[in-house]
Amino acid sequence: MRQWPAMFIKDFKLTRTVFFIGLVMNVWIAILTLYMGRVADDSLLMFVPIAIAVAIHVAYVPIMVFISLKSEGNHLPLWLSNPQPAFKLLLSKIANGLMMIVISLAFLFALSGLLIVPKFNLIEPYWTDTWRVGLFIFPHIIWISIQLSVWAMVIWALYQCLKLKIGRWSRVAVVGVTILSGGGDALFKTTKLYRLVTEWGGIAYKFPAILSDPIQTYAGEYVYDFMIVVGLFILTAWLVDNKVEG
Repeated sequence: MRQWPAMFIKDFKLTRTVFFIGLVMNVWIAILTLYMGRVADDSLLMFVPIAIAVAIHVAYVPIMVFISLKSEGNHLPLWLSNPQPAFKLLLSKIANGLMMIVISLAFLFALSGLLIVPKFNLIEPYWTDTWRVGLFIFPHIIWISIQLSVWAMVIWALYQCLKLKIGRWSRVAVVGVTILSGGGDALFKTTKLYRLVTEWGGIAYKFPAILSDPIQTYAGEYVYDFMIVVGLFILTAWLVDNKVEG
């Protein structure tokens, strides 16, 4: 039981520099927001930098996972000699990225709150819906980031499997597989079968002060995405355990 926390701490150390740089960048975003608040005619424009910063967080977990895996790749035999199964090694990296993105987004959330208070009299009509939109967007940003991180793991594991077998062509093969799988997924999502599988458990989120139309979501879409993520994670763990050579 003590080995997994040790792996988690190790993964944190591998990515902590980027994590702390990200927190500093959040502070700079807040400073830019204050500047926008002074020069912009529309009080809502001041929050554009924060909105962009939140959206960029979709790349947060995959970046952390990639940095960690790249470091492990430099000492692959040592990493693979760990007695823990691959799924625990990989899960530690996702958990580390998840912790970091939650902290970073919470920090941005707190900073935006501090910035909103002085402007409350200007944006009061939008106050409730603004926070409700934030509470809607944040978990979706985190979920999309986790999905991308699992794809990053699959690509990394596939590359490690192929590089000793086909050499320099491994990168071309990985790019080809990535394009084909992404295209296939996009094509499948345009089919009636996909709509049949996912369009159930509809939930409409309404933010009338900000958006004229509600945001429509389906529980089936979340279930489908969750199954894909689990399947890809299991595939990655199997590749690392059975096909990746240290």
